[in-house]
Amino acid sequence: MMTKQERMYRLIERQQASGLTVKAFCEQEQIKLHTFHYWLRKKRQTTSAAFIPIDTGREASHIDQVELIYPNQVRIRLKHFDLKQIQQLIDLNSCSA
Repeated sequence: MMTKQERMYRLIERQQASGLTVKAFCEQEQIKLHTFHYWLRKKRQTTSAAFIPIDTGREASHIDQVELIYPNQVRIRLKHFDLKQIQQLIDLNSCSA
């Protein structure tokens, strides 16, 4: 079951792909304009965050899992990883931006 946030983020993606104005899309989907703008702002705040640094010190060897979240909300969870693999995934995101 999708959360409300996931549903709204998908609606935002559909609007952006539709070619319709926000107002026309909201009318078509019967969504209040201010509700759409609220979730759009929330999504932008979430996706504007940068990658956070990873501590590669001794304690880093005790990390069980790493999760990368790209600006488009794609999530990659790695249970077994090395820093080179993470760097390649970050570089991949930079190429597609």
